[in-house]
Parts: sequence; structure tokens; C-alpha cells
Amino acid sequence: MRDIRFFDGQVQAFQPNTGYLAGTDTGLLAASLEAKAGARVLELGTGSGAALLMANHHLENCHFTGVDQNPDMLTLARKNTQDFENIEIVEGDVGALPKHWHLQFDQVFANPPYFDDGGKVRMSAAKAPSFVAGATKLPDWIASMLVTLKPRGTGALIYRADGLELILASLLGKAGRIRILPVQSFADEPAKRVIVQFRKGVKSESALLPALVLHTRDGDGKFTPEAAAILAGKCPLRL
Repeated sequence: MRDIRFFDGQVQAFQPNTGYLAGTDTGLLAASLEAKAGARVLELGTGSGAALLMANHHLENCHFTGVDQNPDMLTLARKNTQDFENIEIVEGDVGALPKHWHLQFDQVFANPPYFDDGGKVRMSAAKAPSFVAGATKLPDWIASMLVTLKPRGTGALIYRADGLELILASLLGKAGRIRILPVQSFADEPAKRVIVQFRKGVKSESALLPALVLHTRDGDGKFTPEAAAILAGKCPLRL
């Protein structure tokens, strides 16, 4: 395993030698979370637990639960979070969560697998479970987010920009105050990611927000000042 530091060294999370590594998407999603002290926060598909640790950096005095079904990642997540009494790691299937979790969480977040069909993308067998959905597809992830949220609870996910239509269809009539943040690698390129935040059971107006641009075209494509501050854990990403 690899010892990787995030947020300018403030968050430590061991990562697998092969397979999916937490990175920019993880940091952006964690920074977008909003929860008051005492809130219960659930991550679906927690992987190594890195996003939980980043969320814990941003959100004070919350209780976090991470669920995953990959035995190797569960072992890693438990190692990463063993010193945090407010973080719990649970083995489970995102598509078949326990009924006692229904309506129990103030905030639910997820970074679902980006592809339904493994034949569309080439990657190693170690990475495939994190990027290619199995039996549980994107609408199932969103359904699990909605069923575990309390009324008026907040959900957040990061996904491919071309999956936005499916995300919105899955939320139709079930959530409101939808905030859509396009994430662009460069200002002159289309967004490849979107962060979508929503409130369960409300009818407030939705909004398409100005894009977050990650890199400049100067020199070696360094992070923009805004992206650099967010990924250093210095400020939240308010939606």
C-alpha cells in the first residue's frame, strides 16, 4: 500500500498499490459537503475511506459512515479510519442497504462508477470495480441515496458530465434545490465532470452554477488559485 497525503499533508490515507487512487474528484466532492455539527453523514462506495477523512476535515463534529463491499478496500478503509471514533466502516451492498438505514442520514454522498459497460474503456482488473458499475447502476446509487436521506436531507455526487441527464431523471419528483457545478479541466474545454447537490423532498428552484476550472494554460497546467485552495483543504466548495 502507499501512504498518500491530501490537503497539504493534513489528511493521511493509505492507498492500494494498484487500482483506484483517491484524487481530484475525491477532494472536490468532499469539499462540496454541507452538514451541521451532530449530523449523520453516509458515503456510498467508500473505497479506502479517503473521502470520509477529507469530509471529516471540512465538517466539524459529525458522525460518518462508509459502506463498501470490496474486502480489500474495507480493510484499507478501516486502517485509515481506525483513530477516528466518529467514523464507522460497514460492509454492504450499495444496491441493498439495510432497512434500518432508511431515513437516517442528514447528508449522503457518492462517487459512483463512471461506466456501466466495461467494454467501453480499457483499464486494469484492479481499477475496474471502481470505474465500471456491476449490477448496481447509477439510478440505483441515486435511489439508495434518496432512501437513506432524512426528509430535506442533502445528497451530493460527482459523475461524468455526459451522465447529467440520467442523474436529473433519477431525481425527478423526488428532490429539489438541485445545484449543478460543471468541472472543467481547462476554461476552453467542455466540462468532463459535474458535481450535483440536491435536497430530498423539496421543490426549491434548481440552478446551473458557473463552472469550476481546474487548470491554467500557463506553463505546466498548474491548478487555478480557486482549485488549488479547495484541493489543499483551505476552503469548502459552496454550492
